[in-house]
Amino acid sequence: MDSRLLLGRRADERGVAMMMTVMVILISAGLAAVVLMQGSNTERDSGRGANWNDALQVAEAGVEHAIALLEAGDGVAPAPFTGESGDGEYAITVTALGRNRYQIDSIGTVGTGAGLVSEREVRVIMAPPRSFLYALFSLTDIDTKNNDIVNGDIWANGSVTVDNNDDLNGSITAATGYVTMANGSSIDGDVATGGYNGSGNAMELTTVTGSVRAGSTSPGCADDPGHTNYKISGGTVGGSATAWGTITSTAASVSALTCTAAPATKPIPTYTYNALNYSPAPTEFASPAAFNAYVAVHKNNMSGTFYVTGGGQNDAIDITGIKVSGDLTIVAVNAPITADNGSADVTAANNNDKLLVLISYYQPPANVACATNGGNPGDCAIGIKNNFSVANNTATLVYAPNGPVAFKNNADFSGAVYANNIVMKNNQTTTYDSRVEQVVGFGPVTLERESWVEL
Repeated sequence: MDSRLLLGRRADERGVAMMMTVMVILISAGLAAVVLMQGSNTERDSGRGANWNDALQVAEAGVEHAIALLEAGDGVAPAPFTGESGDGEYAITVTALGRNRYQIDSIGTVGTGAGLVSEREVRVIMAPPRSFLYALFSLTDIDTKNNDIVNGDIWANGSVTVDNNDDLNGSITAATGYVTMANGSSIDGDVATGGYNGSGNAMELTTVTGSVRAGSTSPGCADDPGHTNYKISGGTVGGSATAWGTITSTAASVSALTCTAAPATKPIPTYTYNALNYSPAPTEFASPAAFNAYVAVHKNNMSGTFYVTGGGQNDAIDITGIKVSGDLTIVAVNAPITADNGSADVTAANNNDKLLVLISYYQPPANVACATNGGNPGDCAIGIKNNFSVANNTATLVYAPNGPVAFKNNADFSGAVYANNIVMKNNQTTTYDSRVEQVVGFGPVTLERESWVEL
């Protein structure tokens, strides 16, 4: 073979090898660049993801800081502020919404550099605890009579009497007692009891649209082995009827000789007076007489918070004829609160949204009983007689943890009554109003989280 041809072929082969080597180097370099870019992107994405998670934690830290300032300032909303937590910063704005409700807006920011900054914002509503869920609540008994209407649930740790054309629209609980119905009364809801009367009846019924259950406070109903008590007697029941004793009521379904547990008793919400919880600041009086003198001058325009010490059985706070013009709270430390209105009704002065709170810690002597002659301070912690009609967009909370509350003759209001004992007679209409659910000063804490949302 010609040596020149051989040399040419070898030269061509060397050129191809060089080209392949260059191509391999270029491909390798490209792959390395891709790997490096992917690693950089992954690191950036990982950092951004970590910052995103951390930003929420930083925003939450800002919320906790705001809550601490609210508690330290007794509900005074702080000015907008910033702070640091962990690897980020937060910016806080607190807005007072009224009636001790606050909106906290917190922005948490984490990270530096392009593509690494994460920002998250949360909004938290702080409010007084939900303390009042029943239209009527009694630590002992509840007695209604003569054309009374209650729209809402009723709870008594003792017994409940529904008599003479009363209409109760809600569930009824007598945790350790019994329920007695008579003379055309009705309950539009469920009934639960945990005791029985002298006849062995847990319930004496007329008309109940819901289900009824007669339970026992004794485990396994061991207190009545012969099924002689916890009976359900008379009337009609729209739903099921369940009892440890016999059942003579007409019901959709009957489960006699069946043991169920009685409802557990409930405590009344506690109230703690703190002047700093209120804006404007409360006005304090050393005696009911001093407060009554103030009322005589200002009764046509009553609003604000009034804290009254002193008083006693024959020294009562008299709210007869007042007109509620704005949120009004009256706290009686030792005195009854009374109103014998006649033609001078307790009413609202306008149609603005208002909250009326009547609080009395008065406890009557052991030898007197609160009767439906409301207005007798020797009998009742809060006694109201004749035409208590605080309407016009006003919600009313009546609170007496140590003594009884009595209403007589044409009371008509929205809200709730919480007391040691409740007596109502003659054309009372009470409708539960959720505006009294959260009232400043009540509950185990001043404020709790009502809602949380990320914006």
